Amino acid sequence: MTSPQPDLRSIAAAFRLCGDFVAAVPYGSGHINDTYALSYNQGGTPVRYLLQRVNHTIFKDVPGLMDNIQRVCAHAQARLAAAGCPDASRRALTLIPTVDGAAFHRDDRGNYWRVYVFIEHATGHNIVQSPAQAYEAARAFGAFQKLLVDLPG
Repeated sequence: MTSPQPDLRSIAAAFRLCGDFVAAVPYGSGHINDTYALSYNQGGTPVRYLLQRVNHTIFKDVPGLMDNIQRVCAHAQARLAAAGCPDASRRALTLIPTVDGAAFHRDDRGNYWRVYVFIEHATGHNIVQSPAQAYEAARAFGAFQKLLVDLPG
């Protein structure tokens, strides 16, 4: 999804992000949503967030999509915390709300935006390189499904 470069600083300001805005740069190799790594300074400590413009041509009901994402993230985090998982913040996405408490922001051009806490040192792969990598992906997907087994419909 591409269009004229948005004012990422003003879009980021719509979210409850801690610190001072430093920069926003394109991130990753996705082909559905536009993704940016936001850099912030929190009292001398660099912190990153992941900002995405949701492709509303593909996802026709963005509010419904974001309701589902919010529910899944909150449920997974609660299950991990209850299990005492030591790295729970790396195992479930953390959705950052807007300053108004919503799961997404809609800009003046009609684009939908969401923000997650950036998970440092995580990797993503577009093409499976080995059977071991495929196994780990399947194992992670199974663990994700297990987290959601008791999530109400």
